[in-house]
Amino acid sequence: MTSPKKPPKKTDKKASGGLAAELILVLGTAFIAVLVSLFDFFQGLELKLYDLSFQRRGPLPIEGSKLAIVAIDQATCDELTFPFDRRYYAELIEKLNQLGAKLIVFDILFDSEGSRPASDSLLKQTVAEAGDVVLCGQSTRIFHRGLKEPITSMTPPHPAVLPPGAPWGLIDDFNDQDGVTRRYPLFVSYHDSSFLSLGLKVHSLIHNYSGGKTAFTDKGELVYAGLTIPPSTDASTTFLNYYGPAGTFPTYSFIDVVNGKYDLTALFASFSEEERKALADSGMAGIFEENPFEGRVVLVGATVDGLHDNKYTPFFSAHDPRQTPGVECHANAIWMLEQQSFIRVVNYWFVLGGVLLISLLIFTVGRHVAHWSGILISMGIILAVMFGSLYLFGTHRLWLREMPLLLAVGIGYPANLLHRFILSQREKAMIKGMFSQYLPPSYVKHLIENPDLLKLGGERRRMTMLFTDVAGFSTVSEKLTPEELVLLLNEFLTAMSRVVFENDGIVDKYEGDLVMAEFGAPIWNPNHAAQGCRTALGMQKRLAELRAKWRAEGRIELHTRVGVNTGDVIVGNMGSEEKFDYTVMGDAVNLASRLEGANKAYKTTCMIGHNTWLDVHDQFVTRPLDLLRVVGKSEPVAVYELVAEKLEEVAPERLRAIELYNQGITLYREKKFAEADEFFLKALEADPNDGPSKEYHNRCEMMMAEPPPENWDGVWVMREK
Repeated sequence: MTSPKKPPKKTDKKASGGLAAELILVLGTAFIAVLVSLFDFFQGLELKLYDLSFQRRGPLPIEGSKLAIVAIDQATCDELTFPFDRRYYAELIEKLNQLGAKLIVFDILFDSEGSRPASDSLLKQTVAEAGDVVLCGQSTRIFHRGLKEPITSMTPPHPAVLPPGAPWGLIDDFNDQDGVTRRYPLFVSYHDSSFLSLGLKVHSLIHNYSGGKTAFTDKGELVYAGLTIPPSTDASTTFLNYYGPAGTFPTYSFIDVVNGKYDLTALFASFSEEERKALADSGMAGIFEENPFEGRVVLVGATVDGLHDNKYTPFFSAHDPRQTPGVECHANAIWMLEQQSFIRVVNYWFVLGGVLLISLLIFTVGRHVAHWSGILISMGIILAVMFGSLYLFGTHRLWLREMPLLLAVGIGYPANLLHRFILSQREKAMIKGMFSQYLPPSYVKHLIENPDLLKLGGERRRMTMLFTDVAGFSTVSEKLTPEELVLLLNEFLTAMSRVVFENDGIVDKYEGDLVMAEFGAPIWNPNHAAQGCRTALGMQKRLAELRAKWRAEGRIELHTRVGVNTGDVIVGNMGSEEKFDYTVMGDAVNLASRLEGANKAYKTTCMIGHNTWLDVHDQFVTRPLDLLRVVGKSEPVAVYELVAEKLEEVAPERLRAIELYNQGITLYREKKFAEADEFFLKALEADPNDGPSKEYHNRCEMMMAEPPPENWDGVWVMREK
């Protein structure tokens, strides 16, 4: 069985072509992974993974935040119908100032006149006199197709409540496509001016930053009020680092403050140290609560659901289905700015590099591991990306965009499987085309499943070998034209090969009229000796059918002899890297070849060696032929005729001849030649065509004429191959 010749240069080109193809596949899958990650569906999944980072990280401590919230909650709305008279806001400012609030920040939009002008005037006057109040406004951006920039309109607090020069900030919402508030606005450019968000405005007031224009670094980071703020999807917003779910910052009811719940606290704060000590000594200090507003930035906003200012944040989940009030989102933003605890996004070039690396790893590993191992490795990469992302977020506030990396695995591994499938199908087609004419289907299938068997090398294995060729082939070839000879040989070799294949053997080679076959490799079968014997008998049966056909056609008939032997051999691909044969080597192979030729002396058609006989004598009808010393061997070997597989297949006259022959051979080896000859003659009477009986009859006459020496061991020496 010979592989097609493959010149080294062609192999090198094929290898480089395969490498180029795999490189294109790696780059292609990486590109597709990045492209698919931009689809809305996967962008949504990316955002959910972002939320998961918050939930896995959990709340952060806010000790020292100096932030408090005064909430228009359900209790407030129950007592004061919303929208209530604006004089209550004025009262709130006065109460908070009495309690020592550092800054009062309103997340309530006063964008129009109230129902009572007097209340508007009171609120405006109170804001002006307090000097520590920040109101809020809003901007609106309208996007039109064909315009690069949106049309922006600005809605500041109404002049009825905003004193000249009083500070205010924007409370714009920035919700993502799924309605979750993840980003916080920083500023809005309007008529060559920058209007700050409420959080950034409060930060600048806390640190007495008197203004100035916004500036940006080369990385697109906003530089303002001593801060360098990383952008989110654009320079005007940043990702909001939430410190926890709803209720993270201390919250107090609007109505409690207005109704004077903390008045005693304010009174106690106005006492001198001596007065406080005297109250403490008298036991009356316990009636005063600790002041929750002194020195704090107090944010005022709605928390009741009916006022529609509650937000979905990354902490919103099935385990904690609470929305966060908008005012608390501003509190998170202010504390983030104070702590400079910004969330930064991992540079996208690193993400692209990771996508390429994962794609390359998937294809490299995929070539060398089994399918299930590849799945486990892919799952390991996915887990590594996810846990790595959680670690970067929780420890370094770095958001790694995972979706391109995960898609590199999700797209890369199936693409690798498809690539391997296409290559394997191509390889299978090549192997099938190369070897289907020489091997049985079971072996071709085994080669397809185990292409490494085509590599050079061999292994020691016990096998059975078979040789057969045409008796008197030279005489036959002289009687035929070359075309007729080729036609006859092709028909003969095809029939013999099919018998080999039917018994799971390998056609090793053809040499003219000779067929060499072996059994027991590459698929191990402990019954290889029986397979070889069954093949030898099947060849004779098939040839008899062919002879009948040829006889009817008036063509020359062929007869063949078969030798079968079992033993340890070296089996594998032998040759060079450009051209090799799957074959066997060893003394057992040579002996099988000698046994085929030895049939001539005994007029037999199937001869087997002693090792084969040991494996099959209880399955087949056999008889001993001789102790032979073949050419090239010093040790004699016992050989046997393979008669049939079943006793009932043997004609009665031949069976009788074999019984008489067996008795004669026993006497012959005891050097009782005259007695042995009588049995051989009786065997010939039963079957005049019994070749072994004829041979031993002639030997007995020769031995009686010239008796062998005393040390005669019964071995017959073959003089020819």
